[in-house]
Amino acid sequence: MEQRTGLIGKVGTSEILHFKDSKDIAKIVLENTKKGIAVYDGMIAIKKEETSKLGLEDLKAWESYIRKHINTIREENSIKREEFEFICAVHEKDINYHTHILFWDKSQKIEKTFLNPSIPNKIRKRLIKDTFADEILEYAKVKDLAVKNVREITDKLVDDFINDIKLLDNKKYIKLKEKGMFTEKNSKLDNELIEHIFNESYKIKQMIPKGRIVYKLLEPQVKEEVDKLVSYVLENNADIKNLADDYIKAKLDIASFYSDKNLNEQEEKYRKEIEKIIANKILGIVKSINRLETEFKKEETIKTKQKELIKQMIFDLISLFYVKEERERKNYNTIKEELSKEARKELYLKNRDKGYER
Repeated sequence: MEQRTGLIGKVGTSEILHFKDSKDIAKIVLENTKKGIAVYDGMIAIKKEETSKLGLEDLKAWESYIRKHINTIREENSIKREEFEFICAVHEKDINYHTHILFWDKSQKIEKTFLNPSIPNKIRKRLIKDTFADEILEYAKVKDLAVKNVREITDKLVDDFINDIKLLDNKKYIKLKEKGMFTEKNSKLDNELIEHIFNESYKIKQMIPKGRIVYKLLEPQVKEEVDKLVSYVLENNADIKNLADDYIKAKLDIASFYSDKNLNEQEEKYRKEIEKIIANKILGIVKSINRLETEFKKEETIKTKQKELIKQMIFDLISLFYVKEERERKNYNTIKEELSKEARKELYLKNRDKGYER
């Protein structure tokens, strides 16, 4: 059986060494400390299902992976090849397979220990790009992007891939998908939908003078644009539309228990409730533009962040309407059951009075 965990690295040699005991690592780190050498640490963690696809299921495979990618860490930290040393501890957990990495520059003294945050960020992106190149290219294909090879994978594409995967790994998202959400072509991640909301939110923002952004305080022409965007969202996202319709139907079913009158007015009231929720979410997106323009200078960064927020908004709406519909449907079933019990009780009492009881 192949060894699945262990300690490997390059220390005092150009070859990969296997260490038997963590005490050996402690001695090396202590010696570096005495010499005034800064030791940096990091970790590469890959989910269990992904390690299986990548063939990273034992120490030998991880050794091969480390040989292939360790230079990314060295290069981004501007360490000369002959001065670069490292030790990796490969561990296996239920949720992931990972390796802790200690590395240092033999010539680096303690006064050089500051590590700019941009360096680990660049390392992370390069490792994701190199490790998941096939998945990113497939992602680009699905998104209708003209990316044909690894060299065309940009940092922005890597960021989009990461952000979408984070959302797709969200436990609530997984649960909703099991319930049949996010299966339509025009669902959460559709480019045309995101792009339209993005463009219209900027258009609305330009129409609003500085100050509080509250729906009831908006000028009529601004309200009209917000309402048009609300209608667009409802018409172009099947999940939101279906869940909103189901919620309204559940509310009407409950209302019909008590009276068949004024159901049209009731339906209009519930639709306005749905539209108000979406309108407030849209205005939240409009507000975020000002914040992003304050926090970030690059237009491309602001655009990327804004589209992330729009995706999150759509996810939140689907999640919210699903919960609301489910709650009202439970209320309907509870009332139906209670009325059924009451009807059975009345029938029993009626029959008992007629001498039919047993």
